Amino acid sequence: MAAPINRLESLWSQNETREMVPAREGADWSSRAKSWENSLEGLFAKHPKAAIAAAAVVGLALGWMVKRK
Repeated sequence: MAAPINRLESLWSQNETREMVPAREGADWSSRAKSWENSLEGLFAKHPKAAIAAAAVVGLALGWMVKRK
């Protein structure tokens, strides 16, 4: 049983159960991107305040790095 403090374990346990398959040319990247998008949407739906805070931090960091002088 997972500790309740580790809220991201569901994301990690998905990675542990997958077998490592070497990437081959022409791999189905669209399905991988779609599953990644769905998992992020679920994470954002569960934690909307954290998602907004993370987006603000990333925006501020990018703005600070590319600011004009």
